[in-house]
Amino acid sequence: MALVTVGSGAVAVGDTSPDPPTQATATSADSTENDFGGLVDIGDGRKIYATCKGTNHDGSPTVVLVAGKGNGADDWKSILDPDDPVHDAPGDDLPFHQEGIHHSDDSVFSQVSRFTRVCTYDRPDVRVTGADVSTPRPQPHTADLDVNDLDAMLTSLGEQKPYVIVAHSYGGLIATLYARTHPQDVAGLVMVDAVTEHMTDVASPGAVKNWDASNAQTSPESREGVRLLDAFEKIEAAAPPRAVPAVVLSADKPWRVDLLPPEAKKGEQVTFDDWLESQQRLSETLGAREYTTNTDSGHDIYLYQPRMVVDAICDVVRASS
Repeated sequence: MALVTVGSGAVAVGDTSPDPPTQATATSADSTENDFGGLVDIGDGRKIYATCKGTNHDGSPTVVLVAGKGNGADDWKSILDPDDPVHDAPGDDLPFHQEGIHHSDDSVFSQVSRFTRVCTYDRPDVRVTGADVSTPRPQPHTADLDVNDLDAMLTSLGEQKPYVIVAHSYGGLIATLYARTHPQDVAGLVMVDAVTEHMTDVASPGAVKNWDASNAQTSPESREGVRLLDAFEKIEAAAPPRAVPAVVLSADKPWRVDLLPPEAKKGEQVTFDDWLESQQRLSETLGAREYTTNTDSGHDIYLYQPRMVVDAICDVVRASS
């Protein structure tokens, strides 16, 4: 859930394909011969599920979608039904009422594939059923391992560099560390209500410590655990980010703290105001060409407002091409 961890809690179920990444796999009626969905060998006996669609038009960059904690490729192929009453709630009710989420041609993945190539993937343990599950690993884990997996996966796929990376929630830490450690491979960034290293600057140490501990926890329903404090330290130790076109989108529907179980409200907690302040600082660090807070959305902006996310990606793709 978004209020306890940095993931939306949406169910992830990926596509299936037995074909290796060197072969084309059609994924929809309007797909091209370059579409792919299946397991990618990233070395050391490990594989990552990935899916790619679309074409690099006139040298346009490949867009890479990085999901939040506990979520994967399926999230980017889904939307929240426009008529769902969750849209009308003053707070972010989606983590507690997910009936309106479904696959759609209006999803971020589908819409972006119409103007450039787009790839997304499942990190280990975000999906545990199916014949094409990413190789599991010990949990909780550190963000640098996700950066290494992302680089190995894109290299194995042979995707055209540099990339526009679009990151949600915990994925923002992966994108930030990737951009700082592989600067020549990043053409642009779109941060979708992303976690940022600036949280340590705006929230109390006790609140950040509790937040880190809650995100490291795993369960049968949520098997991915992440180390936030470790990610913050590795980002701060890396080189400053290279200037690239960037857009930052922030949720404006506050967390429903009142709906959390009592055990989730013990001790100091990161607040929604802390979250927004960290987003503001992220936009300043990146020199964002746009910072949007009027999103009429909860944490999962790509589900609430997929068109807004797609427009932001299109803007960065154009600016980086």
